[in-house]
Amino acid sequence: MSALELLDQYLRQLESRLRLAAWTRGAAVAAVAALAATVLLVLVANYFAFANTVMGVARFLLFLTLGLAVAFGIVIPLLRINRRRTATQAESVFPEFKERLLTFIERREKNDPFLELVAADALPVAERANQAALVSTARLAAFCTAAVMGVGILFWLIQAGPGFMGHGASLLWVGAARDGGTSPFYEVLVKPGNKSVRKRSDVLVTAQITGFAPSQVRLFARFGAATQWEQSPMQPQLQGTGFEFLFAGLPDSVEYYVAAGAVKSPVYKLTALELPGVKRIRVTYTYSKSLGIPNMTEENGGDLRALIGTVALVEVEFDKPMGKGLLSIDNEKQVALTPTTGNWATAKLKIEKDGVYNVSALEPSEVVRLSDDYFIEARKDEEATLRIRKPGKDAKVSPLEEVPIEVEASDDFGLREVKLLYSVNGGAEKAVNMLTQPNAKTASGRTVLALEDFKLVPGDIVSIWATAKDASKTTQTDLYFLEAQAYEKEYSQSQQGGGGGGGGEQDDNNVTKRQKEIIAATWNQLRNRFAEPKQTAENARFLSETQSKLKEQAKNLATRMNRRELSGSNEEFKKFEKDVNAAVAAMDVAAGKLKAQGFKDALPHEQQALQHLMRAESIFKQIQVAMGQKGGGGGGGGGAARDLENLFDLELDTEKNQYETNQSQQSAEQRAKEVDEAMQRLEQLARRQQELAQQQQKQQASFQQKWQQEQLKREAEELKKQMEQLARGEQQQGQEGQQGQQGQQGKQGQQGKQGQSGQQGQQGQSGQQGQQGKQGQQQAQQSSPSSRLKQMAGQQTPQDPRLKEAIDRLEQATRNMDRQDQQQRAAEQLREAGSQLRGMRQEQSTGSMGDIAQRTKTLAERQQALSDQIQKEFGNKPGQQSQQGQKMEIQRQMGQAKQQMGEQIAQLERDMQRAVGEMQGSNKEASRKLREALGQMQQDQVGIRMKYGAQYFNQGMAPFLGQREE
Repeated sequence: MSALELLDQYLRQLESRLRLAAWTRGAAVAAVAALAATVLLVLVANYFAFANTVMGVARFLLFLTLGLAVAFGIVIPLLRINRRRTATQAESVFPEFKERLLTFIERREKNDPFLELVAADALPVAERANQAALVSTARLAAFCTAAVMGVGILFWLIQAGPGFMGHGASLLWVGAARDGGTSPFYEVLVKPGNKSVRKRSDVLVTAQITGFAPSQVRLFARFGAATQWEQSPMQPQLQGTGFEFLFAGLPDSVEYYVAAGAVKSPVYKLTALELPGVKRIRVTYTYSKSLGIPNMTEENGGDLRALIGTVALVEVEFDKPMGKGLLSIDNEKQVALTPTTGNWATAKLKIEKDGVYNVSALEPSEVVRLSDDYFIEARKDEEATLRIRKPGKDAKVSPLEEVPIEVEASDDFGLREVKLLYSVNGGAEKAVNMLTQPNAKTASGRTVLALEDFKLVPGDIVSIWATAKDASKTTQTDLYFLEAQAYEKEYSQSQQGGGGGGGGEQDDNNVTKRQKEIIAATWNQLRNRFAEPKQTAENARFLSETQSKLKEQAKNLATRMNRRELSGSNEEFKKFEKDVNAAVAAMDVAAGKLKAQGFKDALPHEQQALQHLMRAESIFKQIQVAMGQKGGGGGGGGGAARDLENLFDLELDTEKNQYETNQSQQSAEQRAKEVDEAMQRLEQLARRQQELAQQQQKQQASFQQKWQQEQLKREAEELKKQMEQLARGEQQQGQEGQQGQQGQQGKQGQQGKQGQSGQQGQQGQSGQQGQQGKQGQQQAQQSSPSSRLKQMAGQQTPQDPRLKEAIDRLEQATRNMDRQDQQQRAAEQLREAGSQLRGMRQEQSTGSMGDIAQRTKTLAERQQALSDQIQKEFGNKPGQQSQQGQKMEIQRQMGQAKQQMGEQIAQLERDMQRAVGEMQGSNKEASRKLREALGQMQQDQVGIRMKYGAQYFNQGMAPFLGQREE
C-alpha cells in the first residue's frame, strides 16, 4: 500500500473518531435536556394542576427542547465534520505534523504531482500520533454514560416515578396516566353533579379533593339568567374528609362548580322543578300471621322499625296531586306509589334488612328526590324478658307458711302466655296463669302457695319456675327451691347446747348445695336449644360422673354408719340412714338418665335425691340438738356426731391446676381491658352526641346530621350489648372470686386444724388430726370441676351496681337519641354512664389492693404462728434425736402447712402481677407501689424459701430451723 493510501486511511479514522464523539456528545446533551425539561415542565404543570391547556403547551415545549437539543447537539456537529476540519483539529492536537496534513489536503484537491512525497513525509509522524489522543476513550465513555443515565432516569420517571412527578412525566411523554386510568391526578369530585331537584328543597353539595389538601374550597354559583358568578366558601364535613355547601330552599335552577386552588371542577347544573312536596307519612305494619300481632298504624311516621318479614304500608300525603311517584330504597330499588283518594299515594314495603328510603318523583325519566332519607330497621324477634321477682332466689320456709310469688314478663310485640309452674318433691308439675290480658307487652302476676296444703315436713322442697311465650318463642326462668325448714326454736337450742356443739354447722349443706347445682345444670341443659350435640354429650357425661361421685360419698356414709352400728343408736339415726339410702337410690337412677342424655327424665330423680338429702340434713340438726342437750360441748356430741359431720364436709374432686389459674387471670385482665375500652368509647360517644346536639340547636337538622345521629345510636346499641356481656363476665368473675376465697378459707382452716393436731399430738391424737389435715388439703385444692358445675348451673353473684347503672344510662341515652328535644339529655346520660364505669374501676383497684394486703397479713401471721410452734415444740436444742423421732408426725404436718403457704405465696405473686396490669390505667401510683412490693418479694425469694423449708420439715430437721423461721 502506498504512502498516499496509508495517509488517507489515517485521516478517515480520525474523521470517524470525531463523528463518534459528536454522536455521543449529542446523545448526552439530548438526554440531559429532555430530563431537565421534563422536570421543569412537570413542576410548572403541577402548579396549574395539570390542566389540559397547560399540558398541551408543556408537551409542545418539551418536544421543541428535545428537537433543539438533537439539532444543536448531533445534526449540526455532524454536518460540520469534513476532511479539512479533521486535519485542522489533528494539527492542533499533534503540533509535530507542522501543517503537513493541511498541505496534503490542499495539494490533494489540486492533484499536485508531488502529493506522494508530501504523504511520505507526513506518514512517519502519523504513525507516532495515536488517533485515540484526538478524542479520548474516557471522554467517549463519559458521554455515553451521561446519555444512558439521562434516558434511564427519564424512563423510570415515566414508568414508576413517585407522586405528581411521575404522573406529570407520563402525561408529557405518553399523553395519559401510566396506570391507564382516566381520572386526573388532582381532581375535585362534586356531588350531586347535574341533577333535577324539587324547587324550594334543600340540596347538599359535597366535594372530595383528590391528590392534595387545599386550605380553602370555594363554590361558584350562577342563578337563572345571571351573568356573574357568586362565590361562597365550603365548610369541612364533620364526619369525613370532604367539604360541603347547602343550597337552602333552592328557589331556581343554578349552575355551579367548585374550585380548590388552581383545580376546578366541571360546571354542573341543578334544575329546579315545580313538584309536589311531602306533607306527612302514615305507616301501617302488617305482621306475620304466625305472630298473631294486630296491625299497628303510626300516623306521623317515616322511619320504618319492625320485625323482619313485616309488611309496611307506606301512605304519603302530598301538598298537591302527584303524577308518577315512587319510593327509592337504598338508591338501588324503586317501588311505585299508587295514587288513592285526595293527594295520597301508597306503596308496600317488606322489611327484610336495614337500609334507607326516600320519596321521589319520575320527571320525565329522571328520579327526583322529594324528601329526606328515612331509616329502615329490621328487628329480630327476641325472646320475652321474664323473671320471678319474688322470692327471686332459693328460700327457706316453714311447712305451714303461705309463700307469695310474683312474676314479671315483657315482650316488644306482645305476650301470649305467662305461667308459674311448681313441683312438690319432684312430683307432677302444676301451673298457675299469670297473664291477665292476652297480647299485652308487659305482665305482672301474683299468687300465693299455701305450703300447708302440700303436707310438707322439714327437708321437703317445692321447685318453682316460670315460662313465657311470645308469638314464636318460649322463655323459661331459672329453677328455684322453697326449702321446708324446722321451727326456729330447735336451732336456738342447738346454739345454746354448749361449747363445741354442732361442729359441722358452717358446711352442713355442702352436699345439698352440690345437688342443687346438678339440678340447675340439668335444667339449663333443657333450656339450651342451641347447644351442639358434641357439647351436649360432654355435659351429660360430666353431670353423670358428678352425680355418681356424690352418690358414692353418701353411700360411703351409710356404710360407715352400719359398720359402727350408729343406725341402732336411736330413732333419729334410723331415719337419717333411711333418707341417705333413699337419696343414694335416686342419685343412681339420675346418673343413669344423665349418661343417656335424658335430662328431662333425670330431673325428677335429682329433685327426689335433694328432698331426701335435705330431710337427712334436718334430722342431722335434730341430732345436734339432742347431743347438745345431753353432753354439752364435746365436738358436736361425740363420735356419732363427728361421723355425721363428715357427710357435710365432703367436697367434689375439683382440683385446680396451674393452667386454669393462668386462664382465670388472663380472663380478669381481659375484662379490665374491656371496661377501659368501654369507658373510652362512652367518652367518644358523649362528645359526638354533644356536638350533634349543639348543631341541631342552632339550625334544623339536615339529613346528614340525622344520618350521623342514627349511626351514633347504632354504635351506642352495640356498646350496650358489649357491656351486658361484660356484666355477665363480671358475675362469673365474682363467682370465681368467691370460690377462690372459699378455697383460701379452706386452706386456712386446714392450717388451723394442723396447728391443733400438733398440740394434741402429745396427747396421742395426732393421727386422727393428721387425717383431718389431709381432708382439709383435698378440700383446699378443689375448684376446677366445681367451677364448671357452677357455670353450667348458671349461678350468679350480684354484679357491681355501677355497671348496671351504666347500662341503664346507656339504654336511656339510646332511646333519647330518637327524640329531637332530648339530644342534649342523651349526651349527659352518656357521660353519666362513663362516670359509673370509672367509679367501678377505681373501686375494683381499691378492692384488689385491700385483698392483697389482707392475704399478705394472714400469711405473715401464719408464718409467725408456725415459728412460735417450732420454738415451743423443739426449743433451741437440736441434739435430742429420740425426741425428734417421737415428733416426726408433727414435723410432717408442719411441712404440709409450709408447702401450702408456698403455694399461696405463688398465687399471691400471680395475683399481684395481674393487679399491676389492671391498675396501670386507672391508678398508676398504686400500680407502681404494688410493682415495687412484688419485686421485693421476688428478690427475697420468699416462695423458694418456703419450698425448701417444707422439704426440711419432711426430713425431720425442724429443730435446726428455729432461728431460720423467725
